[in-house]
Amino acid sequence: MKIKCLILGGGGFIGSHLCDELIEKGYSVTVFDKLNFTPKNISHLGSKIKIIEGDFLNEKDLKNALNGIDIVFHLVSSTVPASSNDNPVYDIETNLIPTLHLLNECLKQKIKKVIFLSSGGTVYGIPKSLPLKETDIGKPICSYGIMKKTIEDYLFMYHRLYGLDYSVFRLSNPYGERQNPFFVQGVISVFLYKLITGQPIEIWGDGNIIRDFIYIKDVVNVIVDSIDRPKKDKVFNLGSGTGHRLTEIAEIMQEVSGLKMNIVFNEQRTIDVPVNVLDNTLIKKSFHWKPVVGIYEGITRTYLFLKSELKDIK
Repeated sequence: MKIKCLILGGGGFIGSHLCDELIEKGYSVTVFDKLNFTPKNISHLGSKIKIIEGDFLNEKDLKNALNGIDIVFHLVSSTVPASSNDNPVYDIETNLIPTLHLLNECLKQKIKKVIFLSSGGTVYGIPKSLPLKETDIGKPICSYGIMKKTIEDYLFMYHRLYGLDYSVFRLSNPYGERQNPFFVQGVISVFLYKLITGQPIEIWGDGNIIRDFIYIKDVVNVIVDSIDRPKKDKVFNLGSGTGHRLTEIAEIMQEVSGLKMNIVFNEQRTIDVPVNVLDNTLIKKSFHWKPVVGIYEGITRTYLFLKSELKDIK
């Protein structure tokens, strides 16, 4: 019998690629997403997946979605780092509290494992040394990072006290096909869309902020492997292990596209850490994994996808 997987937030960028990988590996997949969500990212899968619409804040909806499920992928977040500090109470009410309801229901329904997508970009705060290791003590400077880290801690507690198995992946900056170019997150897709359409590109600060970018197919490959690989370690950095300045990313985009970028530099935001690069030694060793797609190839693939999408729209 196929292992039954539930992806909370499965209709989004990461969720849709996770669906692809799970189906390819022979798992049964159910997607849970918000009411009246746009299923474009998963429309190509047709009857290969089951879709449930509901409210993550509604305990009854969660209970129904978990019925008969073995593995839960928790990808839901109602906030983003840039705006989470505007209303930390909302962050708690819509992310932390419903996650606790989820964990309680997982215990009741004897879920085998919860796989949580955390944030390698925000849980550590401003680094004292690089690359960042899982054992480094995090000092988040945004509510988004605090919530992610708190959920990690609750997962540890539920495992220690009640035996609920889990894995946490502290994801760096994923990018690739299907990433929303109109969203406030996702530098590469946002920049590429504006480059293709001739719009000015805003950079907060002088462009020397360093980030760890990882291609989406490399991300879902290792996440799916965590289903049937029991590990002593529960928390893993998931990044390329290499940092790139935003100005460097812009240069690659111009080289790939042959287009000239119009960059507007704005005052740097207080929520942005100056540099973030993850040490991926543990995940490489534990899963015999390494990133396959480099930054130049990944940006090329994303550019060609966006260009094709825009052509279809026109």
